[in-house]
Amino acid sequence: MQRIALLHTNFCSYEKVVVERLEQEQIGLIYLNSPNDLNSLSEPMKRDLALAIQELDQDSNIKVLILLSKLEKLFCAGANIKDISKISLESQLKGDIFQNIFQVLESIRKPLIVGINGVALGGGLELALNGDIIVATEECKLGLPELKLGFIPGLGGTQRLTKLIGKTNAMKYILTSDSISAQEAYQRGIVNSVVKKEQLREECINIAKKISEKSLYTLIAAKAAIKNAEEMPISQANKVERQIFNSLLNTKAAKEGVTAFVEKRKPNFRNI
Repeated sequence: MQRIALLHTNFCSYEKVVVERLEQEQIGLIYLNSPNDLNSLSEPMKRDLALAIQELDQDSNIKVLILLSKLEKLFCAGANIKDISKISLESQLKGDIFQNIFQVLESIRKPLIVGINGVALGGGLELALNGDIIVATEECKLGLPELKLGFIPGLGGTQRLTKLIGKTNAMKYILTSDSISAQEAYQRGIVNSVVKKEQLREECINIAKKISEKSLYTLIAAKAAIKNAEEMPISQANKVERQIFNSLLNTKAAKEGVTAFVEKRKPNFRNI
């Protein structure tokens, strides 16, 4: 497994998102913060979100990313319908208007926790489904209602939702445009847990703290191996898993973990 260089980055300010660092815990939080358009995936939002994710993903002092919303009752309203209605054939031929942000999301190396509060419809849910761990509030409302507008989910919704809940369940929710309650989402395996809205940030941070206790390089390796389960035949994925396992045996993290186990103490993976 090729070792990936991690960079120390400077703080950046953004128009549509807010970045917060919990330095001691090595956790980076990104808040969607565009109340005037309900956190829709406008061009400025896609730009800022992509840059903020890349900033934290490249920062060697950050081990886990959390994506939340600053809005009280809404995570993300999805694509800006007015913007979509103005898309010309020429702009379509030039390239996918959502390509960059979703390429960035799919290429995040570190664990990503998503906290959904309130509404996450269309592109908002598709954004959330890029999370490795998803926490939702009790009153959240999820859905992929694109068929009501004459098109289909186009940001990974048909693929990710089907992998999560199976073909027949995905067919029902997408073809009917029915919304999905928090409890339904939990029962179907779309979200990992459901909490009260005032507990959402705390719950995401608590999960992130457990993750950040591990070695950064080992976290990146584990996430890559797990993703292979979706993208490769099982025989190939198993082979790659063993290669990754073997590549980790002589690392500082493995030596610290084994030594700590023998000495009956908690391992310290802070800088490894």
